[in-house]
Amino acid sequence: MDEKKLEFMKMVINGEKSIAWAAAKLNRSEKTIRRYRKELLENPEATLVHKNRGREPVNKTDHELIWHLYSSKYYGMNISFFCEKLEENENIKISEGLVRLIFKEHDEFSVKAWHKTKNELRKRLRELKRLTKQQKEVLIQLEAEPYVRTTHPTQPRSKYFGEELQMDASIHLWFGTRKCALHTAIDDATGIIVGAWFDVQETRNGYYQVTRQFLTKYGLPVLIKTDKRTVFEYKKKNDKDMAEDTMTQYEHVCQTLGIELQCSSVPQFKPRVERSYGTLQGRLPFELKDAGVATMEEANAFLEKYIEKFNQQFAICEGIKSVWVEVSKEQVDYALVTIAKRTVDSGNGIKLNNNYYGTFDSYGTQIFIKPRTKVSVITMMDGSVYAMHEDRLLVLDIIPDRQKISEQIDFDMDKPVIRKKYIPPYEHIWRITNSNLFRKKALIF
Repeated sequence: MDEKKLEFMKMVINGEKSIAWAAAKLNRSEKTIRRYRKELLENPEATLVHKNRGREPVNKTDHELIWHLYSSKYYGMNISFFCEKLEENENIKISEGLVRLIFKEHDEFSVKAWHKTKNELRKRLRELKRLTKQQKEVLIQLEAEPYVRTTHPTQPRSKYFGEELQMDASIHLWFGTRKCALHTAIDDATGIIVGAWFDVQETRNGYYQVTRQFLTKYGLPVLIKTDKRTVFEYKKKNDKDMAEDTMTQYEHVCQTLGIELQCSSVPQFKPRVERSYGTLQGRLPFELKDAGVATMEEANAFLEKYIEKFNQQFAICEGIKSVWVEVSKEQVDYALVTIAKRTVDSGNGIKLNNNYYGTFDSYGTQIFIKPRTKVSVITMMDGSVYAMHEDRLLVLDIIPDRQKISEQIDFDMDKPVIRKKYIPPYEHIWRITNSNLFRKKALIF
């Protein structure tokens, strides 16, 4: 190219060819050709080579450094998340396109790579006669990966914030060495995660914790969409009368608070929460690992701050009106309860969760109920337990197997102070709603 450039410029200087002809041949502007001519006239020995040739740019990205960081510290992250972590932790600002180029140089693909990218890499590796150990591992992974093409029609979002919540749980290796379940609720209109909670399995307690979070922070939504787990919906087999199906505890909570609950086993019924788990599974495990989270308690404490960061990055809130209905803390506490039916035994006690309880009034006086009487036992999320008998609420206290203090011998020990215990008033929601519903339908527990 340099020899042709000198040859064409000598023809221009000698008047054999025009400046426009040289510009077309060398794919340069006429202004550049004039500069070349001036340079050759001043110095006939000039080579017309750019002075930056052979120099490395000051802002050049070290491809090997980026690959070393990915393979040793950030392996398994998708490209977008990897770029964010490079800027946040390593102070390296790099484009996603350059990271893809580096991946291509090392015959690697992103965990979120398209089928087209994987097919091109698979074809290129097959054509190579000799493969390195890493290339063989990548090819084996590509060959073993099944091709699954799914089509999900785009669904419009809800109009208002709080109009529709979608709730689900994902069992995944989020932290540590054992899988656990992440329960989440996401708003359909904005994509805001309004509640999240870890538990050992997909449980009613996990969904209660999520519900408590969004009721306390935002209020009452209009509609909640979930799958058909028995936590939300229970249908008796071989029962012709569908109206007599057992009401679940969560269904009772929604009915008490005036929230519509819809259940379906089709994943497309709640696409927003299903899609959010793809993002969370690609990001949250790395964040939990960086934070040194090892226990369930630490993970739930970490979630509170992480969800705020997640919502700031991915939520769409601009210009969307809220329709949440404010609810008091007392209403939340008294709605998120578990109701069970128990029978008073011959010792005037009630068995619940491997504990033996006695019935007391607010002053600590034990109330005796006729044996074999059925009562409704109400357990709150803070552990408080009440019994409802003939529209009267009583406090349940654990009766220990052995006295902690002997009144005859332990004179020097401080005796526990007996405090008056709170019992909800006569017009409380448990009497108005729970007791009536309990008589009409049996609640699953």
